[in-house]
Amino acid sequence: MRPAVALAVVLHALGASAARAAGNAPAPLVYVALGDSTAAGQGGGPGGGYPPRLARRLEAAGLGVKLVNLGVAGATAGDLRRDQLPRALEARPGLVTVGIGINDLVQGRPLREFARDLEIVADFLKQTRATVVISSLPDLVDSPSAKGAPAALARRLDQFNAAIERVAERHGFLVADAFGETRRAVRRLGAAAVFSGDGFHPSAAGYDAWADALRQPVERALGARLQGRRPPAPPAAARP
Repeated sequence: MRPAVALAVVLHALGASAARAAGNAPAPLVYVALGDSTAAGQGGGPGGGYPPRLARRLEAAGLGVKLVNLGVAGATAGDLRRDQLPRALEARPGLVTVGIGINDLVQGRPLREFARDLEIVADFLKQTRATVVISSLPDLVDSPSAKGAPAALARRLDQFNAAIERVAERHGFLVADAFGETRRAVRRLGAAAVFSGDGFHPSAAGYDAWADALRQPVERALGARLQGRRPPAPPAAARP
């Protein structure tokens, strides 16, 4: 066989093998992130907000992920319902995270309006049959920007988080404890390390804590899909 012909045969075989492998590869998980500036990643630096950090954690566990991040700075639950939800439904997601309510809270929107908008969003997301995780609001009381804020801020934050939990429970969604993870991170690292320079948005460390809060319920929900996909553990060192 001539060298050129032999090379063509080898290249054809390699191409066919690659095509078969690609055909057998599972489709990536379409992960849609809905939310505000914290989803968009304001303050998080090059690592972004919690959605890309969560996606990287899932990829490290062996799961292919296609991230569709629809978070917009300044968004309220009403903005999410009007602008982000239609695009989320078009993406045909397998995983959705919802992180919304901070702007509703600080802008003084009535709790009932926030809960109504979140309920509408949840009704539509339920129809996608995706795994849906709604994040609690982070512990803003610990943020540098909240120093001197009235005690009513803590009560209102609790009320918003309680509303988030009620909506999630009614629809069978999971809740990520961003509030608790933020508080624990502040106790461990200090508020200056967990919040960015503006004293309000999370820092890289703050977003890492938020992504960790999301990872726990997401990995529980996707347990069957993750089964057998984790990279093999390195062999144990030989004992003397």
